[in-house]
Amino acid sequence: MRPSSDRRRALALGGGIGLLIVFWALSAAGTLPTGRTAVELVAGVCATVAVCVGVRRNRPAATLPWWLFAAAQATATLGDSLLYGIGNLLDRHRFPGLWDVCYLAQYPLLVAGVVVLARRRGLPGGLTDVLDSATIGVAGALVAWVYVIAPGLSAEHSSSSSFATRVTALAYAASFPALFAAGLLLVLDRGRRGPAGYLLLSHLSAVLAASLLYLPRQIDGTDQNGGGAQLVALLGALGLGGAALHPSMRELTSTRKRSTAVLSTSRLLALTAAALVAPIVLTVQSVRGETDGLVVVAVSSGAMFVLIIFRMAGLVADQHQAAITDGLTGVHTRRHLDGELSAAVDRALREGHRLGLFLIDVDHFKSINDRFGHPVGDDVLVEVARRLRAATRPGDVLGRYGGEEFAVLVTDLPEIDLAAVGERLRRQVCATPIRVGTRSPGGHLDPPGRRTDPPRPGDGPRPAGEQLVAVTVSVGAAAIPTHAADTFGLVAAADSALYAAKSAGRDQVAVSGTIGAPAGGDQLAVSGAAEAL
Repeated sequence: MRPSSDRRRALALGGGIGLLIVFWALSAAGTLPTGRTAVELVAGVCATVAVCVGVRRNRPAATLPWWLFAAAQATATLGDSLLYGIGNLLDRHRFPGLWDVCYLAQYPLLVAGVVVLARRRGLPGGLTDVLDSATIGVAGALVAWVYVIAPGLSAEHSSSSSFATRVTALAYAASFPALFAAGLLLVLDRGRRGPAGYLLLSHLSAVLAASLLYLPRQIDGTDQNGGGAQLVALLGALGLGGAALHPSMRELTSTRKRSTAVLSTSRLLALTAAALVAPIVLTVQSVRGETDGLVVVAVSSGAMFVLIIFRMAGLVADQHQAAITDGLTGVHTRRHLDGELSAAVDRALREGHRLGLFLIDVDHFKSINDRFGHPVGDDVLVEVARRLRAATRPGDVLGRYGGEEFAVLVTDLPEIDLAAVGERLRRQVCATPIRVGTRSPGGHLDPPGRRTDPPRPGDGPRPAGEQLVAVTVSVGAAAIPTHAADTFGLVAAADSALYAAKSAGRDQVAVSGTIGAPAGGDQLAVSGAAEAL
C-alpha cells in the first residue's frame, strides 16, 4: 500500500473522530441545536464525497451499488437540511413534512444498492436467503409497528393531518422491513466482507436506528431538535464514508462462485425466533388488554407462515437436487442415472423408441493422479463433465457412473447415429488439452513460474503455475432394442463395448455387436466410419 493512501485514510479517520468530538462537546455544553445540526450535515456531505472518492480510487468491479449508496446519503442529508432548516429555524415544524419525502426516498436507494451488491457477490443460497431475510424482516417490522410506531399514532391528531400522518407512518413501516431484510442478505452471506463490509452494515443499522428514534417523537411532536437520532445518523454517515474509502470495498463487489446454502443451527434458531414473534406479541397485547394491533399481528403472522412454507419447499427441493447431483462434477449421480435408465428402458420398449446408452471412461486417469496429484485429477473430471454436457442434447441424461467413468442416456436415437453420437462425445472431450493449475502430488500449488511440461506450438501464452493436460476417452455404445431387451442387458452390452474400445487401444468408440471381431478389426472400422462422419 502506498504511504500516500495510508495518510489519506488516516486523515479521513481523524476527521471523523474530530466531528464526533465536536458533536459531543456541543451536546455537553448544552448549546443551541444549530451547532449539532451543522456537524451532522457536514458529516453527511463528507460521506457522500467519500463514496465518490472511494469509487474513483479503489475501482471496485461494480460501481452501481456505491453510486446508489451515495445517492441515498445525499438524499438523507437533503432531508436533514429541510428538517432543521425549514422546520426548526423557521418554526414550521410538523409531521409529515417535505423532509420525510427525502427520508423515505433513502430506503429504496439503499435496498437497491444492497440487492445489486448481494447479487454481484453471488448469493450462496439464492432465493432461500431472500426468504429467510424477508421472514426475519417481517418479524422485526411487527415489533417496530406495535411498540414504536403505533403508540405515536394513537395520540390525538387533527382531522386535517391524521390521514397524511398515518400514510407517512405506514410508508416508514413498509420501508423498515425492506431495508432490514436487505441488510440480512449481507449478514447471511458467508463470504468474506472485510472492514468495508462491516462498516457498511453499521451504516444500514444506523439508518434504521435513527428512523426508529426520529419517527415516534416526530409523530407526537415531543422532539423538535432530533435528539439521539442526530448522533446515530452522524455515526451512520461516518460508517458509509469509511466503508467506501477502505480498500476492502473492492472485495464486496467481487463475483464469487455460488455455493449451496446450508440451514445452519444459528439460522434455524433465528427463523424459529422470528416465527415465535407473532404469538408472543399477541400474548403480551392480550395480557395488557390492548387490541389495536391485532390485525397487524394477524397479517404479519400469515405473511411469515407463507414465507416459511416457501422456505421449506425450497429446502426440500435443495435436498432433492443435492441427492441426485454429484458433488464434484455437478452431473447426475449413479443412483439417479439408474432410476432414469430403468424408466427410459420401459418407455422405449412400450412406445417402440430406440434408446442409446454411452459409457465413457477417461483414459489413463490413474497416471494423471499419480503425476499431478488428486486435486488436478478432480479438476480434469470437472472439465470432462463440462465438455460432455456441452455435447449432449436437451433431454439427454448425463451422469457420473463411477470414479472416472461417465454415462450418457440418449432417447429417440436411430441406430445409424449410435457411432456418430459416441464420436461426437469423444471429440468434444479430446478436442483441446485441459488447462489446470499446476499442483504437487500433495495437492499444493507449485511455486509460480514452474511448468512440468514444455510449451507446444499453438498453445499460446500460459500463466505461471498453469499447464495443459491432454485427455482422451474411450466410449462404449449400445442401444435398445438392437443390442438388449432390458436394462441389465443394455448396461452389459455398453460395458462390453467400452472394454473392447479400451482393449483396442483406447481413444475410440466401440458399438456393441462388433465386440466379437479380432482386436483392431471391426472396432477400429466403427471408429473410422465415425471419423468419416
